[in-house]
Parts: sequence; structure tokens; C-alpha cells
Amino acid sequence: MILTNSFDPDPRVYKEAKTLVDNGHDVEIICWDRESKYLERQEEEIDGIKVKRIFSKGKYGGGYKQILGYLRFIKEVKIYLSNKTIHALHCHDFDGLFTGYMVKKNNKAIKLVYDEHDLFYLYYKNRNGIINKILYNAIILKERKLLHKVDNHIVVTPNMKKIYNDKNNISIVNNAPLKNAITNINKVERQNIVIGFIGSVRYYEELKVLIDEANNFKNISILIAGKGLKLTKLKEYISNKGYSKVELIGEYKLEHLEELYRRIDITYLIYPLKDSMVSLPNKFFESVITETPIIADEISEYGEITKIEKLGWVIDSNDLNNSIRKILQEVNSNSSIIDYYKNNMKEVKQKYYWENNVEILCKIYK
Repeated sequence: MILTNSFDPDPRVYKEAKTLVDNGHDVEIICWDRESKYLERQEEEIDGIKVKRIFSKGKYGGGYKQILGYLRFIKEVKIYLSNKTIHALHCHDFDGLFTGYMVKKNNKAIKLVYDEHDLFYLYYKNRNGIINKILYNAIILKERKLLHKVDNHIVVTPNMKKIYNDKNNISIVNNAPLKNAITNINKVERQNIVIGFIGSVRYYEELKVLIDEANNFKNISILIAGKGLKLTKLKEYISNKGYSKVELIGEYKLEHLEELYRRIDITYLIYPLKDSMVSLPNKFFESVITETPIIADEISEYGEITKIEKLGWVIDSNDLNNSIRKILQEVNSNSSIIDYYKNNMKEVKQKYYWENNVEILCKIYK
């Protein structure tokens, strides 16, 4: 597997690698630790998965400024794999695919698998500067060409598959959690209703609106868990406003996930629309299996499911303040609505576990 993060560990990548190891495959993840976080763990084994980290310098969120570090990563991967016997390269996201393609150029017999977690080019679409615009278009064009070199293409949602509806080598492997990943879903007793955001803190305005509106209700508080580019700005805003009912956890580990969901009553799943139109994030699945009702954008992919299966509230992101205010008013006046959505989740949760993906993933490598 080729991965352009440090695997600390990446939940989706871990589940895929562990599934393949459990089914008899020898799996090694070659990953890019661009900030040298794990210098003492350059090579290790995690649950039977071999991990090799490469430390070419870069910084998350740096955009095109990381290109030199990325090119060094490709070079190091090619050198490292030059004397190894490889049957398949499982490439995570577009930058992983391009790296894998550069390796395969010297060995046409290698099976090339493209695991597209999200639409990589969208990262550059709305960023300022001519270089970002050039990269946006270049990635789209290059991906189209590389898809002809790919033996199997994995996507994460039905809507993403529709983008490539003229292809017949596509499989859907979603982001659902393992059945044994979260076992205790009993909520921690507390006085307030807690709305939680768990994940990368990248979206300032969406979280700011939630915090502002929740401050108007005495019995509603906010928990935000995760690191991200907007965390410092959010901390400063909360401090300047003097908000006392917002808890910022910061970075958390996978082993903390169960406890985090036990501490929240409602999951806030609002992202900028461009990031959610073809998206079923981990937090959607985790919320369903922990029976934690969801607040979702009504025209997002997970919002459509939330509405159809009655798993929580859907809102109009174009009228975010009013939409959130109405939900908080409803929860404040009728807390039993939470139990209604929890019961609906209980009825459907069996189809939202990772184990439903195992046969699909293993079939690719038969």
C-alpha cells in the first residue's frame, strides 16, 4: 500500500490492510511522514501489517508548496521497492496513485489498485492563486489518463461511483467501522445535552455558527474533538466571546473514540457542500452504530440517507443559523426526539459495519 500520510493509523487504511492480512495477504504500508513525527518508528509492525515510513519534508495544508517533498517521497518509494517482489500496489488517493504509477512503469506485471477516498482535485478548486487553478485542472486530466492504467478502482460511496459510470472495474468499499471497534455505547450521565463534532477541525464557519446558536440555550453544550488548521482560530474566538459551554479536546487517538461518542448525544456533520456531495464519512457510520443522532446537510450524500432512514435532522446549509436554531429549539423543548432517532438507528445499524466490505475487498485480490 502507498499512503501519503504518516499512518498513525489512518482508520480506513488500517481496516483494509488488516482485512487483507487476516485473509492471508502479506501487506506493507509505505507512508509519507512529512513532518517526521515518527522518526523512532521508521519500520514497525502493527497487528501483522508492516509499516515503512519515509521522511521527506512537507507540511499538511501546504498545498503546492509540498511538491518538492512529494517528489522526494516518490523517489524514495521507487528506491525502496526496486529490489522487492510486489504483486500489487494498493494506492490511496490520487497522490498515492501517481506514486504507484511511477513504480509500475518499471514493472508492468504489478496489479495497480486505485483507492479513491475523496475527490482529490477539490482541495485545489477554491484556493486562491493561479498555481492552484492549474493544479486543479492538471489533476483532473492526469487522473483520467491514469484510470486507463488501473486494474481496479475503489470508491467509498454510491454517488462517487456515479461519477465514473462508464467504467466497469469499480468497487464500493465504504468507511464503516469494525464491529468490535466500539462496544460500549451507553451515554455518560450528565445534565446538558451535548452536541459533538469529532474529526478534523478544518471548517471554521460551520463550527462557529453551531457554537453561537448553542450559547443561547442553557442546557445545550458543545464538544469538539480533533486537530486541524482552524483549531487555533476557533479557540481564539471562543475565548474572546467568553463561551463557557464549549469543550475543545484537541487531538485524540482511536482508542478514545468510544468514550467520545459516549459523551455526546448528537453528532454535528456539517461540512462545506463541495466536500459532502459525494461523501459518507467515518463519523456518519460511527454515529449510526453508537446510536448518536446526526445533524446533516440535506443535499449531501449522507444527508439523503439521514432523511430517508430518519437518523436525525437535515438542514439547509444556505440558511445555517436559522436551520440550527430550529433544531436546538426542538431538542430543548422535546428531548425525547433524540430517543426516536436512536431507535431508528438501532433498527438499521447492522448494515453499517465494516464486515460488509470484506468480501468486496478480498475479491479484488483473488
